[in-house]
Amino acid sequence: MTLSIYQNARIQYIRHFPEQDALVVGFEGLPERRFDCVVDFSFNGFYPHNILFGIDEYTMHNLPARIAAEYPVLSYYLHSGEEWQVFHFSPQVGLGGIVVCAVL
Repeated sequence: MTLSIYQNARIQYIRHFPEQDALVVGFEGLPERRFDCVVDFSFNGFYPHNILFGIDEYTMHNLPARIAAEYPVLSYYLHSGEEWQVFHFSPQVGLGGIVVCAVL
């Protein structure tokens, strides 16, 4: 499922709150997006212009193989036997990455 509010969104900042297992992403002209129960994340390419195609949400059952291959850390989660939520930041320009959250 695509979080469509973030299509063509410009990322301005990312804040990690390790004591809360949270990550907050700030966007130009849009509300912040808070991710809770964060167990892992991987981002690359933070540049002056960071515009997304969108943020897609997956479970381990519907995670595309191309995303799993692009982020080898996901192998652990795929084979853990547990449920995880994966958010994929699909970049137009600049930052892309994943956020993995525990499912409670």
